[in-house]
Amino acid sequence: MKIFYKNISFKGDLIIWIIVAFFSLFSIMVVYSTAGFMDMIDHSIKLFVGVVAMYIVHLIPFKYFSKIGQIGYYVSLVLLFLVFLIGISVNGASRWIAIAGLQFQPSDIAKLTVILFIARQISVHRKKINNLKGFIKYLLLPLIVVCILVLPNNFSTASLVFFNGVILMYLGGVKLSYIGKLFLVSFVIAFSIYSLTKYTSLGEKIIPRSVTWVNRIDSFLGDNNEMMGKDYQQVQALVAIQNGKIQGLGPGKSQQRGVLPYSESDFIFAILLEEYGLIGASLLILFYLILLFRAIKIYLKTDSIFGSLIVVGLVFSIVFQALVNMLVSVSIMPVTGQTLPFISMGGTSLVFTFISIGIVLSVSRDSLIGNYE
Repeated sequence: MKIFYKNISFKGDLIIWIIVAFFSLFSIMVVYSTAGFMDMIDHSIKLFVGVVAMYIVHLIPFKYFSKIGQIGYYVSLVLLFLVFLIGISVNGASRWIAIAGLQFQPSDIAKLTVILFIARQISVHRKKINNLKGFIKYLLLPLIVVCILVLPNNFSTASLVFFNGVILMYLGGVKLSYIGKLFLVSFVIAFSIYSLTKYTSLGEKIIPRSVTWVNRIDSFLGDNNEMMGKDYQQVQALVAIQNGKIQGLGPGKSQQRGVLPYSESDFIFAILLEEYGLIGASLLILFYLILLFRAIKIYLKTDSIFGSLIVVGLVFSIVFQALVNMLVSVSIMPVTGQTLPFISMGGTSLVFTFISIGIVLSVSRDSLIGNYE
């Protein structure tokens, strides 16, 4: 046992280790309050698996993630395609598949591997991506293929994957004119899907889930400007936030956890605000910002183009998803179904979030070693 302990060493950015420890402990407390003891135990097991995975990953030299990301990207494409064939439908969306008794969302794998893949593409083909042909071939097509496969069942995740990819392109030195045109085209496509679904039956025939998206947007906009016209989840979330005020009701004293749907996952931030108030929520937001700051610091001191890009890409994707979740809970955005990273009760999404941080820690450990591609 002593030999085992001697072999354990926590390398990389110490502040990130501390932040992850804080998130993990805080997550256990909030999940226990929202979901109960048995779900808390299940969540704790998944947290433990995630931490072990993060520890193992952080010991791998980050240069190997270039090839791992390349393989993982193509594997994720196959898995995303399988969703259409053998996908398991939950709440009207086929996002899960089951292999060897393990049920998971391939989009969780895609969110991670597409960042690794695009970072590698920028690093390896950086001299070719500044012309339109190279930009389309090496960056745009790989990103669009993933988004198209994710989109029919999960618009919000496809949007996050797209936005994360564009951020990497910007950091990788892609021409702003290309990025601007890409955003314009994507906006036109999104508006077209909304219009076709709202005003015709064609949108629903092409993408059945688009009806849900339109309903959520219309509910958010509130056609009649009445509270009851808003999304039920967001109404109950606002009640929870009102209960919490500045100091909160206290841990385990939520009044809305039994009323608010998905209080342990999609809307856990609302319960967090109710129990810990604005003070507790601000502390959580501060830790996310510190995590992003540490990633930027690693990015700036890393010699490797690939290493620097995956650090800022992975951490930005986590923090941006957290921001989206929070904005939904406080009714600034339509309902998306995105969880709060590290905090929400989850399965494979939680584990892959820890794996992402493991990669970041690997880069921070070797941040001054060469230019790996």
